[in-house]
Amino acid sequence: MFDLKNPALKRRLTDGPALGTYWFALGNIPMIEAALDAGAEAIVIDMQHGLFERAALEAAVAAVPSGASCLVRVEDDTPTSIGRALDAGAEGILVPMVETGKQARAAAAACHYPPKGIRSGGGLQPMRDFQTYIDVAPDAIAVGVMIETAKGVENAEKIAAAENVDFVFIGTGDLALSLGTAPGSEAHNAACRKVLEACRRVGTPCGIFTFSGEAAAARIAEGYAMTVVANDVSAASAHFNAAQSAFKGARPHPVATASNVGAESSLAAFALAIQTGRIRVIDLTQTLNPQTPVIALPPEFVQTPAFEMSELSRYDERGPAWYWNIFACGEHTGTHFDAPVHWVTGKDLPDGYTDTISVQRMIAPACVIDCSAEAAKDEKFLLTRAHVEAWEATHGIVPEGAWVLFRTDWSKRTDPVAFLNAQADGPHVPGPDPDCVRYLAYDRRVTGFGVESVGTDAGQAFAFEPPFPAHALMHGSNKFGLASLCNLDLLPPKGAVIVTAPLKIEKGSGSPLRVLALVEH
Repeated sequence: MFDLKNPALKRRLTDGPALGTYWFALGNIPMIEAALDAGAEAIVIDMQHGLFERAALEAAVAAVPSGASCLVRVEDDTPTSIGRALDAGAEGILVPMVETGKQARAAAAACHYPPKGIRSGGGLQPMRDFQTYIDVAPDAIAVGVMIETAKGVENAEKIAAAENVDFVFIGTGDLALSLGTAPGSEAHNAACRKVLEACRRVGTPCGIFTFSGEAAAARIAEGYAMTVVANDVSAASAHFNAAQSAFKGARPHPVATASNVGAESSLAAFALAIQTGRIRVIDLTQTLNPQTPVIALPPEFVQTPAFEMSELSRYDERGPAWYWNIFACGEHTGTHFDAPVHWVTGKDLPDGYTDTISVQRMIAPACVIDCSAEAAKDEKFLLTRAHVEAWEATHGIVPEGAWVLFRTDWSKRTDPVAFLNAQADGPHVPGPDPDCVRYLAYDRRVTGFGVESVGTDAGQAFAFEPPFPAHALMHGSNKFGLASLCNLDLLPPKGAVIVTAPLKIEKGSGSPLRVLALVEH
């Protein structure tokens, strides 16, 4: 039962901040208690598709302490289903499959006692202090209606404006079925935006179903008032799948040997996954040779030399049993790593050299933003914050400490002249604009930014403010750069891990390196 002296749900939905809920369908009370122990501010009990019986519903609502809120997604829009959930002590109601304003008004009426509605008096929880309850309930009960069909989308504004409806909630799964598409498709996203915009016009908060904390945060950034941080079915499934995967990977051969007894299970599973191909290793590195393109600076500055290699001996009189070479190149040649001290903005960072960077930062997850189609149409294409946020709306927010890799398919330009693409007004090469770099460096706090072109900045970045933001802002905030990458088309948008270990050059500003990506097969 919610706190009759301080009901918070309706006020939270109206005034904010946005609410992240935990969704339960398995009928397991201890799992609800575990979520509350983890800090859940609100839970949703699913009576429509879940396994909760009447007694389990009462127990689940009773498990929610003062200070947290309990909503119930009822079986249908009948007064009996709605009254049963409220009699159990729910503070909020989610009514499924609402398609018209009339249906929304009827659902809201079933949530309130006369004269505001038609709810019947009773229930074990309200009857404990019925007079106080009936005094508080009209302003405390949060009535939510779910838009889950194409018809509901068309009537979204009428539904959101219906009398005594406190918020709208988008059921993304059923909406996708109704539209004949998949969640996250262009048509599905457009329908969700249409509902959100309709709610904004009439001043009604709008929530949306999400499957993860990252997706929930991304939706909140779009303006939704309520999301789902986790659900019990997915959480249990993910935990069991991870445990089973670790068990399979770590299980020793029946004849144990001294070399495998006591091995760390996680590392053993990781090594086995690579050996068996369950984790693929993808090379993101261009081959170094004398034809490797190098960046060309204005003539008044010192130029970096091309890669050179000469033979010392090859099983001959110079060395009869060995083959080796000597090579020379600049630190920033071919597929290379830009350390923070590479740019003047990072010159005072003590851990900004290739020999002082923490090795813990050399292995990190990667987010791949595919703009290859845009770059094919526009050689000067600029990655903006809006592009990143659109990617996040589909894949979840860019995690702190991740690499952002900008896929343009520029690495497929095998002609060095076309790769550098120097023109009379400067190079025509895609890259990020300053606001995008600020967003990644300061808001998302990434590890670094990687590109397929010769440098991390756009070809026209000399005219930006600040000039060369992928260098000035990234390195000034102790972030890294990767240039001349390849094979980004083989990586998923999210889920890969990359290894980026530069040569340990004393006071080095960068170095060529072998960039490896680990991808689950």
